[in-house]
Amino acid sequence: MAISSQNLRNSGWSIINILLYPIAFMALTPVFINRMGELQFGIWMLVNSYVFIAVNIISFGFSNSITAHVAEALGKNDRVKLFAYVNSSTRILATFALATVSLAMLAFLVLVALPATGLFKVGDIFSYPGLDMVLVVATLLISVKFHELLYQSVFKGFERFDLSGKYNILNKFLVLGLQLVLVLKGQGLLVIFLGSLGINSAIVAIQGFVMHRILPGYRFRLHKNPAESKDLFIFGFWTWIQTIISVAAYQVDRFIVAIALGPIVAGYYILASTIANHMHMAFGAMASWLFPKVARQKENSPGTLIYFHTLRGFTVGVSLLAILVVSLVYKPFFTLWLGADKFAKIGPFFALFLMYETMLILSIVPQFYLNGIKMLRFITFLELMYKAGILAGMFIAFSLVPTGESLLLGQIIALVILMPVEYFLVNDKILHDHPFGETVITMVPSLCVVCSIYFHLVPLTAGLTIIALVTFVQYYLAPARFNLKLLVS
Repeated sequence: MAISSQNLRNSGWSIINILLYPIAFMALTPVFINRMGELQFGIWMLVNSYVFIAVNIISFGFSNSITAHVAEALGKNDRVKLFAYVNSSTRILATFALATVSLAMLAFLVLVALPATGLFKVGDIFSYPGLDMVLVVATLLISVKFHELLYQSVFKGFERFDLSGKYNILNKFLVLGLQLVLVLKGQGLLVIFLGSLGINSAIVAIQGFVMHRILPGYRFRLHKNPAESKDLFIFGFWTWIQTIISVAAYQVDRFIVAIALGPIVAGYYILASTIANHMHMAFGAMASWLFPKVARQKENSPGTLIYFHTLRGFTVGVSLLAILVVSLVYKPFFTLWLGADKFAKIGPFFALFLMYETMLILSIVPQFYLNGIKMLRFITFLELMYKAGILAGMFIAFSLVPTGESLLLGQIIALVILMPVEYFLVNDKILHDHPFGETVITMVPSLCVVCSIYFHLVPLTAGLTIIALVTFVQYYLAPARFNLKLLVS
């Protein structure tokens, strides 16, 4: 049956886009680990992290900036501004891509000269020959990702999350299928990344064609659009700062584990982190349409507060239910999936990542909403506050007990302390609701689920679940805060 609500369709396509690939990847993970070996698998995960981090840092926050300004131009029905924003974005991101390609080519020329000099090679770090050239190809892949970022951001600005999702899914599954074939044939990481580069390039070209189809009359022009470029850079700067803060808070631990504990442990740590990260992206996808929606209506920001409350209630409720269910079934599932020996290596990490995610979901809607109404300095301050706390907790805990588990416990403690502070500040600045309710009661459902996962006792889980449910219904779903019609409109 077709879904008539555009908001629900956008949420649905965003969730499908986020969840389908990790489910498929999880199903194939035992094959990858067994055929590649734990060392090569761990390095593969690390190089993928490098691509993800580089794209987010070098793109200067343009993903959200493009989406916001395209949505704003559409809200004003100003096609001149719309074309100018797309033109500026195309030129700027093409420059980023060209600079990245130049860097990759320079690195290639240097690597060709290295054997004659006997200088240090990157592959020496993890005793993996050829890692240097793998990183060169991965850098070329980053350049392609800038064009993908442009087209995906324009789709989202048009609130066409269906187009964004379809092409993302097509790209990921073609890449995953090719990776599986190459691994089964015994090919190394260099060939795997070359295959990924070829498929990404083809799908990105198709997305460029489709973007022009939804922008009838648009043609790329070489002339500059200084006013629009300035708008994009100003917005992008603040979201870029948020991205750097996020990368530091969410990715540094992977490299700490890799360097201090080795790539094999890092492989399992990153696998658990990747699963939890995709869960977080799926939870965020339920509310992702809030960003362009509010950007279109930002002049009426007080009237959009009901979107904040409704999407927060919807996102937090569904997310906590999903986390609770996963916490009850992951042990037998992972044991069946990976085997008892490999589960012993990933299980403790995953349980802690679930606890971490239980608190982190509270940050989703404030970030979308505050960016949408262009309170950029405020949301950047909030992001810096609690993510600096995550980093501090991580390093303090690891310095005391140098294990992957301690890294995560430090981050969880930081979130338990700082997430109420964020909610207090958001309430004081934007919501003007009951301070005790916004600062304390909003935390109760998440804290109940954290304790349930940590102690893992059936009677305690049952009692905490009842407390969480009653609190959630009474506060989050109160008629003054939750409007179901917004979700189905």
